[in-house]
Amino acid sequence: MKILFVSPEITPFAKTGGLADVAQSLPEAIKAAGHDVRTIMPKYLSVLKEKPAMKRVAAYTVQTHNGLHSAVLWQTENNGVPTYFVDNEAFFNREDFYAIGDWNYPDNLERFVFFCKAALECCKALDFLPDVIHCNDWQTAVLPVMLKAIYAGYRQDAFFHPIPKCVYTIHNISYQGRFPEDHWPILSLPRGYYTNDFEFFGQINLTKSAIHLSDAVTTVSKTYAQEIRKTDFGFGLQDILQRNSAKLTGILNGVDYRSWSPDTDPDTYGIHYSADDRSGKYRIRTRLREEYGLPDKGDVPLIGVISRLVEQKGIDLIKACAEQILQLDTQMIVLGSGDSMYHEFFEWLRRSYPDRVGVYIGFNNALAHRIEAGADMFLMPSLFEPCGLNQIYSLKYGTLPIVRQTGGLADTIQDGVNGFTFFDFNAHFFFDAVNRAVDVYRNRPEKWEEMMVTAMAQDFSWNRSAEKYITVYKQLVGNFSSLT
Repeated sequence: MKILFVSPEITPFAKTGGLADVAQSLPEAIKAAGHDVRTIMPKYLSVLKEKPAMKRVAAYTVQTHNGLHSAVLWQTENNGVPTYFVDNEAFFNREDFYAIGDWNYPDNLERFVFFCKAALECCKALDFLPDVIHCNDWQTAVLPVMLKAIYAGYRQDAFFHPIPKCVYTIHNISYQGRFPEDHWPILSLPRGYYTNDFEFFGQINLTKSAIHLSDAVTTVSKTYAQEIRKTDFGFGLQDILQRNSAKLTGILNGVDYRSWSPDTDPDTYGIHYSADDRSGKYRIRTRLREEYGLPDKGDVPLIGVISRLVEQKGIDLIKACAEQILQLDTQMIVLGSGDSMYHEFFEWLRRSYPDRVGVYIGFNNALAHRIEAGADMFLMPSLFEPCGLNQIYSLKYGTLPIVRQTGGLADTIQDGVNGFTFFDFNAHFFFDAVNRAVDVYRNRPEKWEEMMVTAMAQDFSWNRSAEKYITVYKQLVGNFSSLT
């Protein structure tokens, strides 16, 4: 089977969130299953900072609403997967991918319409006709309509025959690609498409069009697939998703255990451990406390927080309960960045409880690994969480998660089995879950150890997720026994 995986970001070349990790690991697992999968993304400035060994493979022009624009196609290998970069200095030669601070680039619609068309022209330049084109998030959402309406529609491009099937994955539906109606000419589509597929409260909505016009829609956990079509977590698109529910599938993201495993982790002070011998975990905890300047007390549970410090991640619940949690004779370490009001709160908490709280405002991947390994518990009380990765990392490290039952958190954490859960987004219920966890840690050590072993034995590798995506592809295009 031939698959073109189209993403606005791919690790390690560009990353703002979990999509980039998916766009690296999922194609790799699909390739390992025997399929010809290739990935494509824009050539941002960040690509050059990674200094990949690239070769120029094609140059062509892309027709847009205001004329022809050049595209140069570069290729590298990303863990064995052919990865292509679309180079256009005017659109992508920028320090940031989508915005500067809170200010979105005003030409974002034009930039990503160009990228989607360039991805389709890339197929022709490489003489690569995919069976499936897999699109990801709003930046690629116009590709299905471009393929069906322009390339295989009124232009009747002979290359795209048969027409590839389009899969569209929603990684976080709160980001939909909304633009003013007066931007419509940028899409170069008949007006009827606006009325039928794009219009959303007087605006263009790219995600709405992809839901309508893709052959299959996936999202990153089963529970999130239910939430976005039945609750306000659909951010206005729940009715559209409900009408298209027959083609909506929830597939839990996997994790890359080569990077996140306590028996091989290179960032844990040279100390490793396993489910059979967990002694290394407690030595890492001692070193982690030293790093944060906290006293080492074996009977005091160490609680970790690694998060974007924003409302979605449930930081308001942590803020409301933090002092109560510390009064349970606990310690808390925080790593993250986001809204300034949360930065200020955690800095205040650290000053108020210097022997109980450590804070690092910013991003530090190595420190994130040490927190996952050294903490006893992990807080993730998200308002909504499409999939979540840190709770899955925590399981592998025997760091029991405390989560709200939403999205991928509900699909991965079982209360009293491999972590602790609560349902209502309420400080009282959140604190109750933390209190129960501390009680088991302190008063039922055999139960705690049993839960750690259960957590560490669970498998959320990408191979399992990839097989489910391959099933979706096969259902769209039929029996691939004759294809390579």
